[in-house]
This record gives sequence, C-alpha cells and structure tokens, in this order.
Amino acid sequence: MESFKNQLKQVLRRLGRTPMFTAITLITLAAGVGANTVVFGVLEGVLLRPLPYPNPDELVGVWHNAPGL
Repeated sequence: MESFKNQLKQVLRRLGRTPMFTAITLITLAAGVGANTVVFGVLEGVLLRPLPYPNPDELVGVWHNAPGL
C-alpha cells in the first residue's frame, strides 16, 4: 500500500509539471466517456428497450417492394 501511495504522488507531481499534457489527456478522456455514454444511451433507447406495446412479440410488419419503379 505504501508503494502505491508513493507511485501516486510521483504521478501527480509529473502531471503537475506538464499542465498542457494533463489538460489534453483529461479532455480526451472526458470526450471518450461522454461519447460512449451518448452512444449507449441512444442504442439502449432505440434497440434494447422493449417496445411500449402490451404484446410486442405479436406485432407484424408489412412491406411492399416494387421492382422496376
């Protein structure tokens, strides 16, 4: 546990010496987490959540293809 604390202090000191690198890294991580959250939210809402009907497994889709038009 003491080794972990020493390594964490060293990492924080090094990040403090290079504020631009730290800022770019944090912005990149924040953008990645935000994009992942948005994509999962859309996919969960569109594909994974069941349809808001009493018996969604009994729904039928009807399509008509008109070749040559």
